Amino acid sequence: MNPRALPLLAALSLVLPALASARPADAPAATRCAVPHLRAEIGEAAWAEPSLARSACDQTPVGPPANPTIGSSWDWYLWRLAGFPVADLRSCTVRGMGDHCYVVVEDSQWNVNIDQTRVDTIVDFFENSSLGSTPNQGIWDLNTAAFGDPPDNLDQDPRVYILYYDFDVSSDGFFWSFDQQCDDVAQFHSNECDVIYMNCSDFDPAGSYLLAVLAHEFEHLIHYNYDANEAGWVDEGLAELAMWYFGDPDNISQFNTQPDRQLTVFNGNWYDYIKSYLWTLYFYERYGGTPSIRALVAEPANSIAGYDAVLDAQLYSENFDDVFSDWVVANYLDDPSIGDGRFGYVGETLPAFQPFITVSTYPIGPNASGVNHWAADYARYQSASSPTMTFDGSDTNLFAVRAMLFEPPATTQVVDMPLDALQAGLLTLPTIDPADEVVMVYASKSTAGGTAYQYGASEAQVDAPEIPTGFALQLSVAGLPTSDPRVRFALPAGAPASLDIVDVSGRRVRTLAQDLPAGAGEIVWDRRDDAGHAAAAGAYFVRLVQGDESRVAKTIVVR
Repeated sequence: MNPRALPLLAALSLVLPALASARPADAPAATRCAVPHLRAEIGEAAWAEPSLARSACDQTPVGPPANPTIGSSWDWYLWRLAGFPVADLRSCTVRGMGDHCYVVVEDSQWNVNIDQTRVDTIVDFFENSSLGSTPNQGIWDLNTAAFGDPPDNLDQDPRVYILYYDFDVSSDGFFWSFDQQCDDVAQFHSNECDVIYMNCSDFDPAGSYLLAVLAHEFEHLIHYNYDANEAGWVDEGLAELAMWYFGDPDNISQFNTQPDRQLTVFNGNWYDYIKSYLWTLYFYERYGGTPSIRALVAEPANSIAGYDAVLDAQLYSENFDDVFSDWVVANYLDDPSIGDGRFGYVGETLPAFQPFITVSTYPIGPNASGVNHWAADYARYQSASSPTMTFDGSDTNLFAVRAMLFEPPATTQVVDMPLDALQAGLLTLPTIDPADEVVMVYASKSTAGGTAYQYGASEAQVDAPEIPTGFALQLSVAGLPTSDPRVRFALPAGAPASLDIVDVSGRRVRTLAQDLPAGAGEIVWDRRDDAGHAAAAGAYFVRLVQGDESRVAKTIVVR
C-alpha cells in the first residue's frame, strides 16, 4: 500500500528547537539536520526499507536525465516538512559540476539566495579543499576515506547531487532515504538519485558553517549505503565527526552544563549533537582512528553492540562500558597528559563541565539523587580532612564511580571507588586542602535498571564497634575502606571455626585462619590470596563459620 495515499498517517512534526550555542559568524542560531526527526516520525523500519531493493529505475518519468551537464533542468520533488511531508514538483537546474558532484539549485532561488560565485565555492570545497588539518582534500575525499563510498545502485552515476532549495522549516539539510528506491514503488516520492538536500534561505550556502553541514549530510548518505538501520545517535555522531574532519566542528555548549543526558538517545536537541560528537571524536582518538570509524560504519550490528564488535575486531581489551567510564572522566578533565592519555582530547578543547553540587561543609548525606542511563553527574568537594566518600546505587543498575583529585602542582589523579554487587561502595581520600578539590563522577553504565542513587561524604572515618566476648558468634571489619583490613571476631566455646575471604562472585580468595579458639581476636588481612599474590582493590566479604553458624562482613580494599 502506498502511504502517499494514506491520510490516516500521523502528521510529521518538525518543530525543531532553537540551537542554544554560539556558531561561526556566518552561522546564526538554527537547527541542524532533519534526518533524526524524519526517522522518528516515519518509523525506523520504513526509513530503512528502501535499502532492500535498490536497482536502476527505467520505468518512471522522474529522475535525472542521462548525462546531465551545467544548464540541464528538470522537475524535482522538493519536500515541505512543516507537517506531514509533502512533495512539490519544482524546476531545478544544474549550476555547477565537479568530478564527484552536481550542484543543483531550485530555479526560484537562483541569484536570490545563491549565485554562481557561491556554487563555484561549493564545488571547490566538495572536490578540492577543506578547513582542517588536510586543506588540500575536499569533502568527497575526507568522507569517503573516513566512512566509505556513497550508494550508486540507482542512478548509476558516480557523482552525488547537492540540491539547494528554500526549506519551509528551520533546518539546515537532510538526506531522504526514499530517493534510494524507484518512484513507482517507494513509500514516498523519490528523485531516484544520490542526493543531499541543503537549505539556501537561512545562511550563506557557501559559508564555512553550511559547508561543514554538507559534510554532515554526506555522511548520512554514505552510512545508508552500508547500514541503513544504524541507531540514530551513532549515525549523527559520525556525521558530526565529518564536520570535524572538514575543519569546522560544532561549538561545544549546552551539554557541558547539562551532562546528565543519555548518550544512546538522540532527540534532536542541541546537547544530543554535542554529546554524540564528543563520544565519536573520543572513540576516534583512542580506538584506532579512521580505520575504526570506517569499520563502525560498515558494521551490521547497531548501537552499543556495533561499538563492541568493532572493539573486538580491532583487538582492544576494552568494551563499550569501559570506554564510556573513561569518556565521562575525559569530558571533565580534558587532560591527555594524565596517565596514558585516556582522560582528554587531542583534536578538541572542551569548556568546563558543570558539577551539580559543590560541598565544603561535612558531613553531607546520604543525599538522594539520580542519573540517566549512560550518563554522568559530577559533584565537587572542597576543604575536607581525609574524607570518606559513600555511594549506594540502585541494585538493578550498574554504576561507575570515580574520584578526580586536583592537588596542584601535582598531576591530577583518578581513583576508582570499588562497588559491591549491590552497587554500594566507600572511598577514603587524602585531606583536601583549601587550594585543592575532589570531583566525584557518578555514572550509570547500563541501558536499564533503576537510576536512583545516594551519595555522601564525611571527614571522620568510623571504625566498626569493638566486639565484646559473649554468647554469640560475632564478626566485623575495622577501618572501612582500608588497604589492610583488620578482621575482628568473637567466638563462643564449641566447634573449631574458620575465617575466609570471599570476592563478590562468591569465590574464596584466601583462608585467613582455621581451628580458631573461643574468645575475641583480630587478624589483619595483608591482601594476599592463597597463592601469595596481592588481591586486587575492590569489595570483598569476610566469612566466619563455626559449626552450623556463620557470619559475613563486607570490606572495601583500596590500593
